[in-house]
Amino acid sequence: MKRFIYNHHIPSDKKQTGFTLIELLLYVAIVGTILLSLTSFFGVVIDARAKNKTVSEINQQGTAAMEDILQTIRTATSITTPAAAGSGASLTLVVPTASLSPTIFNLSGTTLQIKEGAAATVSLTSPDVLVTSITFKNLTRAGTNGIVQVSMTLAYTNPSNRNEYDYQRTFIGSAEVRW
Repeated sequence: MKRFIYNHHIPSDKKQTGFTLIELLLYVAIVGTILLSLTSFFGVVIDARAKNKTVSEINQQGTAAMEDILQTIRTATSITTPAAAGSGASLTLVVPTASLSPTIFNLSGTTLQIKEGAAATVSLTSPDVLVTSITFKNLTRAGTNGIVQVSMTLAYTNPSNRNEYDYQRTFIGSAEVRW
């Protein structure tokens, strides 16, 4: 009886295919690096968006409040406080419309407010913006109707102390009473 030795030889066209452990680890490392880079990129984009929103909010509210104050000064008939050559944190103006006189600009905490005549006080800034300082200087000289310089510093509310919300700006303007 002949013995057959069976050889378990696998033909080359039927070899098993797959990944080795090293190849698999290499692919996982590459994909992990790409995902980490994308996550970091989107984090930076979100922080930049928050910073832009903060700067925009301060600029819009500061410009609007300053224009409100300066326009009211231009249309006023006289300056009550601060006195000539004086300065203060409040501005009182006499305006031509009796129901709006006196018009008073001042701070209540960190909110800029306006009070026109007997009407209720109205906030000129939102709770997101803090007015950290305001100064009205009466620069009136002899022979002029009255000139007021306004200087105010606004900052963004940042209770969590996050860098992207850390922004402040000082606005300075002046106007002359035209009456």
